Amino acid sequence: MFSGFRTTWWIRRCCNNPFHWPLCFIHPCSTANNVSHIQPHFGDLMAQVQIKPLHDEAINQLRELTTTLFREEGAIADRDGVIPFKSLRAIYDLGLWHASASKALGGRGGALTGEEPGLFLELLRTVCSGDSPTGHCYQLHNHALWQLETVGTPAQIERFLKPNLEKFSLFAAVGSEPGRVNMYEMKTRARKVDGGFIVNGVKNFVTNGGTADIIITSVALEDASSYFDNLQMMLIEPGMDGVTFDDDWYRPHGMRSARSPIMRLEDVFVPDIHALGEPGAFARQRWQGRFHLGFAANYLGSAEGLFDWFLQYTRTRNKSQDQIVQLRTGEMKLQLDAASALFEEAVRSWGTKSTVDAELRSMSAKSFAARAAFDVVRSILYAAGATAQFEEHPLGRSVRNLETHVVHAGHDRTAQIIGQAQLGVTFDSTLQR
Repeated sequence: MFSGFRTTWWIRRCCNNPFHWPLCFIHPCSTANNVSHIQPHFGDLMAQVQIKPLHDEAINQLRELTTTLFREEGAIADRDGVIPFKSLRAIYDLGLWHASASKALGGRGGALTGEEPGLFLELLRTVCSGDSPTGHCYQLHNHALWQLETVGTPAQIERFLKPNLEKFSLFAAVGSEPGRVNMYEMKTRARKVDGGFIVNGVKNFVTNGGTADIIITSVALEDASSYFDNLQMMLIEPGMDGVTFDDDWYRPHGMRSARSPIMRLEDVFVPDIHALGEPGAFARQRWQGRFHLGFAANYLGSAEGLFDWFLQYTRTRNKSQDQIVQLRTGEMKLQLDAASALFEEAVRSWGTKSTVDAELRSMSAKSFAARAAFDVVRSILYAAGATAQFEEHPLGRSVRNLETHVVHAGHDRTAQIIGQAQLGVTFDSTLQR
């Protein structure tokens, strides 16, 4: 059984207001050398990083669900092409669903900027050891909560956040669009009118979309050209007039139960209170760079869960004395230990290094976790044999999920950006693709 929840990062912050943080986006015209002089050091804001063991009965119960409910429900949801609601609701019943929200609002304070930085990432890693799509739904929900609480006004927190934190709610966030060529340049347009905006456009890969209570949606304001001035986050509610979803479009090779439909916005009136943050806030505050480790946690947790399944499967098949199996098992353990160490060091880096350095370290952790996961899968396929790929086992489904999920985050671009940073040329360490 997976036992990967080892530590949480307890960080005492010298500044509790995130708007006091000097965030700076790397514009394409910047150079790596002069950027290094203007980046804030999160270590200057956080006086001490301490690693403490975490003892929590809810988390112990979460671990137990990974090889029972999450894996069983994941297989059913994958077959039927539906969100694994039973698993998501079980996380809520344990009090861990709104993990990234602050403790003041009833959450666990688990975001990187929360009272227990890194807690959410370890919870996500644990969930993914049972089922990666379940983890991805959990990830998108908590990333959206984190954004809304950090960027939202007091009125927005009262109107949108607090009521949803008191129940089993589902949040989403989307920037992706068909044919988009730049992560920050949106084709979906918002025209200012009295009392709000009229929005038209198409978004795709809206994970949690059709069943979400709130969808943080990135659009472009019509009266500004640069995405630093026109990139606007908006709080879209699925029940708004003109909002429709196409779930039949979502027919992937893997991650089938992390439902990510197309959302169409046709002359949707969005009231002013639904505009989240100032124009360009998503880019200027470097939100995309804060999400690298969510993907890393998914890849790493998925591989660790599959490795633990392989150990049990191998013992029951009486193959533990096979020397080749022993060799491959040792190689897999080495890969996972290295990926785990880099991941946990990347979490720490948000309290000890500059923003850009933490982003780069997080990108390294994400890419290495993906590569390690692929290596582990290949070794399991070689060592476990053909019967292990039967539908009654999680191996085949886990391989499909990994292949689909890793491609989504653009690992060639990740390696290129890290190379650019090493060579001292222009780079943007917030990019996912």
